[in-house]
Amino acid sequence: MSYQQELNDYLGRHVPLFRAMQARLERCDASGLALTAPLEPNVNDKGTAFGGAMAAIAALTGWAMTTITLREHGENAEIVITDSTLKFLRPVRESIVAECVLPETAVVEHFIQRYRHRGKARWTVEVVIRAGGEPAMTFSGQYGVFRPEAA
Repeated sequence: MSYQQELNDYLGRHVPLFRAMQARLERCDASGLALTAPLEPNVNDKGTAFGGAMAAIAALTGWAMTTITLREHGENAEIVITDSTLKFLRPVRESIVAECVLPETAVVEHFIQRYRHRGKARWTVEVVIRAGGEPAMTFSGQYGVFRPEAA
């Protein structure tokens, strides 16, 4: 099973908001990933994408990038978001597409090595939602990871 299908299944089962927003991980490749959601279930009273929906999709996109990065390095961890910054730059009047570019190799390696040595680590992931090809919202999220507790 691909990461894309695995994460869509996981989020669909465990995150009711993901289902309600009709979100999907649409792309997951060597350059990064994209999570999408249609406008209709995420619209505000102005007929544009609701800021809270865009924030949630951006946070889930960062979570997905963190999950995939760990798995690609043979690691499993609990993931929590510890901080985030959002900037709303223009309205979104079409489907929400949150894109996250894979961080640079040195950043990924430092994150993975820190996790392996300390059992916990943090990193920051950047997500962009565009409207008409221009940034409509930027999201910077810091994710903390730690070893799962033994059952």
